[in-house]
Amino acid sequence: MSEPRYPNESREYRVARAALLKDEQELVDKLKAVAAKRRALPLGGQLKEDYVFEWANDGKVGKPVKFSELFGDKKSLLIYSFMFGPGWDHPCPACTSLVDGFDRAASQVTHYAAFVAIAKAPADRINAWAKRREWSQIALASGFKASFQADYKCQDSDDMQFPVMLAFTKRDGKIFHFWSTELQWNHVDTVWPYWNLMDFTPEGR
Repeated sequence: MSEPRYPNESREYRVARAALLKDEQELVDKLKAVAAKRRALPLGGQLKEDYVFEWANDGKVGKPVKFSELFGDKKSLLIYSFMFGPGWDHPCPACTSLVDGFDRAASQVTHYAAFVAIAKAPADRINAWAKRREWSQIALASGFKASFQADYKCQDSDDMQFPVMLAFTKRDGKIFHFWSTELQWNHVDTVWPYWNLMDFTPEGR
């Protein structure tokens, strides 16, 4: 494949772009290498308890669901705990942006792994926000009555929530914690459509 050239570009641009391309390839390679290391992690701790959440999707708002039931027929479970405390008027705008994207990705993800977004706010308030944002694909649950968010480092208190992505796995009938985001900042950048798209622009994020 010949080196790309776009209309009226300068030699200076092409040299700089070629150098950036090398960095971009290294970034992709690094992401793949980190993902491989993540997959090779030993099992984390066994699930502390079979927490009981409440569904927050239309048609089943407030119905109890055990943590073990969130897996459905899958062996892996992804949970995004988003920042929406019981005393908050609305969820974190950044978390809302993330769930906007997760909602549309959920139908593909759930071919292979269960995927649930949870918050500490009561189920009816999560559902009201979901309707406002037109979330229709992703499973939603409330941890309002559960200690899950406290146990798995998603909060300092009910009204001081953190955004955390978590992964759990089923092995021999038992549930184990596999991985969670532990970086303080930019921990879910690689799956955030908004910031990643803005990074392609001159203005950036």
